Amino acid sequence: MNAERARVAPETFVAAALAAFIFALLGGAWARGLSAFWIDLTYLHHGWHSAPAMLVAAGRAPLWEPSLYFGMPMAASMQGGLFYPPTIFYYLFGFATATALFQAFHLFTAGWLCALWLRACRLSWGASLGGALIFAFGGVMIARLPFLNHLATLAWAPALALFFRRPVPLALALALMVLAGYPTFIPGCAAAAWVAACAARSGRWSWAAAAGGWAKAALLSGFLAAAQLLPGFELAAFSRRSAGVGLAEAMTLGFAPHDLLQWIGPLALGIGHFHPSVDWTLCVYLGAAGAAAAACGAGALPRRRALVLAAAVAAVVLLTLGSSNPLSAALWTGEVSPLRFVRYPGNLAYIAMLPLAALAAAGFSGRRAGPALVLLSALELLAVGRAATPMAPRGLYTEPGPLVRTLQAGQGGARYLISPKALEASKGSDAFDWKQRLYGLTNAPYRLRSAANFGEPLVPAPSYAVMDALLSLPSADAAAGWMPWIGASRLLTPEPARSPRLTAEPRALWEISKVRGPVSIAYQLTPKDGAALPAVWPPAPPDAERAPLEVRREREDRFEVSGEGAGWAYVAEPRFPGWRTVLAVPGGERDVIPYPALGAFQKVETPAGSWTLRWRYEPGPWRLGLLLACFSWIMLAWSWYHRAVASGETR
Repeated sequence: MNAERARVAPETFVAAALAAFIFALLGGAWARGLSAFWIDLTYLHHGWHSAPAMLVAAGRAPLWEPSLYFGMPMAASMQGGLFYPPTIFYYLFGFATATALFQAFHLFTAGWLCALWLRACRLSWGASLGGALIFAFGGVMIARLPFLNHLATLAWAPALALFFRRPVPLALALALMVLAGYPTFIPGCAAAAWVAACAARSGRWSWAAAAGGWAKAALLSGFLAAAQLLPGFELAAFSRRSAGVGLAEAMTLGFAPHDLLQWIGPLALGIGHFHPSVDWTLCVYLGAAGAAAAACGAGALPRRRALVLAAAVAAVVLLTLGSSNPLSAALWTGEVSPLRFVRYPGNLAYIAMLPLAALAAAGFSGRRAGPALVLLSALELLAVGRAATPMAPRGLYTEPGPLVRTLQAGQGGARYLISPKALEASKGSDAFDWKQRLYGLTNAPYRLRSAANFGEPLVPAPSYAVMDALLSLPSADAAAGWMPWIGASRLLTPEPARSPRLTAEPRALWEISKVRGPVSIAYQLTPKDGAALPAVWPPAPPDAERAPLEVRREREDRFEVSGEGAGWAYVAEPRFPGWRTVLAVPGGERDVIPYPALGAFQKVETPAGSWTLRWRYEPGPWRLGLLLACFSWIMLAWSWYHRAVASGETR
């Protein structure tokens, strides 16, 4: 009995210490009615999580989101983590409370898995706790608190090292990382796990066997995450990111040599130069105590192990330097470099965290002052983490603001077009001001349809091209000529718009201008004008006679358009695989294939007499992926149960 208590007590203490640390970091603020509130959490993740939660609450699968980018396949948008199990918090609680639970869960998961991995490396529980604190509460993870998909993906990274030679648990960890919403982190986390395995390798296993196990795990994880992967691959193939990230975009937000002090933190950098909520890619600190422990660990470990870990950290630091020196610039700009799919050099710092946690844990281990150093590191990380986490009243997430209320009162089913100067229009309230001005995806929770959003990397390429063309127009008058064709009735600008085609309305954060004349999502065109309507986006708005058509949308993934007479129906809804279009006439109905129109949209030839066009979104990749995923999870559960029963019978 006493032996059993002695065995369990260290694990219980580590779990309790991690939970207490999380409460000290986030729990006190939540109890005071505050919530983390900055960067992507405010104007991207709010929309990604709140909009699907509303549809789930209504009893529908959130397959399509009409309010974003003219219309988006929501189930295929990986960053929202729609099928990720902890996303259930957003279906049960309000956004602020769900976010606090989501963040706490993943900080604990990251720390606990890291502690288990370090303990498996034969370090003491105290040293393992010290390394886990640096991994879970160092700058990389704290900076990811507003990037929920980053946070969730990285939280499972220690599992790749912990289950390195166990294919089934490894597959579960990989599947969860895919579902978490940022699979581009997986190769870096896998590389870190292989580095850790190389450093700890003994002669009892081979690389070939490990590679075979990883191949099996990767295949199984693909089936387990198929509900997300298959529609996600489809969206990626049709998106502007299918060819990678442009070099100019990829090379921004890298480190400069003088930024390397960021790895230690504000005690080395100077508190006046520490701005993690702004320069989040530079927020990679270990803390002074943690950095000292890592340096000591490099000297205490066996030479080969220390060299492998130190070399990995040095390689990552070189990559984060981006274009600041010829060597790292050459790595980024090579024609066949896989880095062309990576956004921001500073974003790669996460790869170094597992090796650094191992070095720091080794530095804490075997020293009389080890427990005191762990406590000192914990207090430092807590103080810096709280300073690096902006908070605001939880009500800011639910407060719509005057602009939302104004648009909800008169917008109807039409879209609005926001000025390309959205960021520059901020009046000093930072992220809160952006949310109130409908920057990013903040329109989605309010069911307001936008013709231009910001921040989602996987946008269907035609829709992005149209949005880019709209935001590149030279004036409000030029935009007004296009707005009826994109179904937008109102233009939001920082200054009053000057155009005879626009009527000014009362200001609400923006100057609001309404297009003169009727605006609809669909129009009837004459046979001649409809046939001449170009498939690509033309340099000027079409000079065509158009009559608004009645549009009925019973739900987000279904709508219909009714009219009468031969001609063409032009519909300002994006063409995307999975939409089925049916033409219904008094004599029956048949499937039709719309023609492309104006870049992202569509047109359908209509017969004489009355007719109705019905659209319904039925994505095949999602159905197939869901079937494969359900079958895989059932088979995995059956296999686990069978082995558990067999093991019990053997005993």
